[in-house]
Amino acid sequence: MHNSWLTALFLATLFSATPLLLAAMGGVLSERAGVVNIALEGFILAGAFSGFYFGRQSLFVGVVAAVLVGSILGLLHALFTQKARMNPVVSGLGLNLLSAGITRYLALKLFPQGDQINGIDPKLFLYFALVLPFALHYLLLQTRFGLRLRAVGESPESARMAGIAPAPTRYIAVAGSGICASLAGAYLSMADAHTFTSDMSAGKGYIALAAVIFGKWHPLGAAAGALFFGFFYALQTQLQISQYHLNWFGVEWTSPFILDCLPYIMTLLALVSVIGRATPPAALDKENA
Repeated sequence: MHNSWLTALFLATLFSATPLLLAAMGGVLSERAGVVNIALEGFILAGAFSGFYFGRQSLFVGVVAAVLVGSILGLLHALFTQKARMNPVVSGLGLNLLSAGITRYLALKLFPQGDQINGIDPKLFLYFALVLPFALHYLLLQTRFGLRLRAVGESPESARMAGIAPAPTRYIAVAGSGICASLAGAYLSMADAHTFTSDMSAGKGYIALAAVIFGKWHPLGAAAGALFFGFFYALQTQLQISQYHLNWFGVEWTSPFILDCLPYIMTLLALVSVIGRATPPAALDKENA
């Protein structure tokens, strides 16, 4: 019984961390290029809706639609911050609110009674999410594009002097972050819930960004952070399923209301633990391209 519970917790951790892994890799891409990206939450929600809506006809089309919508929103964030000189936090919050409002309206309009799809095997997303941090690590450290991206994120002026235009690299990186985060959304609606609800992102974009900071803007570190936070998502779920009770000082600590807060509490504690020790890319939010 004990071993089966631990096995279930391990598997639940992997699947709970899958959307966080995907979105966190998007955060690494964008922020290593020097563009603050709190729009991951909106990208996830938009990817979840578009993947589900178009996935009702074809699962492949649903995934493609999620990728396209994510890349478009990523390009919008890059356009607002690099061309229009908008503050990236304002741009990110605006895109989050836009995604939340539009997807809620369209969901109520297009399927007011709810709907279901057959969905995709979640293992496909899991395998991709586990490989992606290593692929991104190789991209950043072993390729010419990765060198350009890191140069732009550390010192755009030095990159210009070396003949590297920061704008194209940043546009590609932020569009890539939108693709990664939208795939996290597609996982939620197409592989996990098999439906769409207006609040299904549930702060995962912000937690993914916390994983990026926790991992010090390194793909493998961010992946470890995503798994760490995914563990607490899985733990609160498994404790509720097993109906384990822990009562201290008259407080039911395994109450569903308290357990649901656990991932967010651990996110705050993790961020507090790295404040002052995590060094972001030198040009993060300091110079537009």
